[in-house]
Amino acid sequence: MVTGGSFFDKARTGFVSDEEMAIRALFPYQDKFRMLQTITEIGPRAIMPWTVLGIFRRKYKSQVLAIFQEEHNLNKVSLDRKGRLELSEIVARPKLKEKEEE
Repeated sequence: MVTGGSFFDKARTGFVSDEEMAIRALFPYQDKFRMLQTITEIGPRAIMPWTVLGIFRRKYKSQVLAIFQEEHNLNKVSLDRKGRLELSEIVARPKLKEKEEE
């Protein structure tokens, strides 16, 4: 009994590259919101206020606070791009190895 998706889609999920394994280890979330949270760089003095905001967002299931937090994270990433350095290094590493071998 097939539950959806083609044979090739199912076969492709069985093959995981080293980059994908590293990304999953560093950023273990499937939820896009949580993935964005882990990629966004937040200063040390801002961690506690954002943690309190996240607690209120979860406790009261506030969509407004979720949107506010998501917008902040997106704008912070576009501001300095520092929050994505680890992710970009993981993806660029195999390309550097290929260039060195040539």
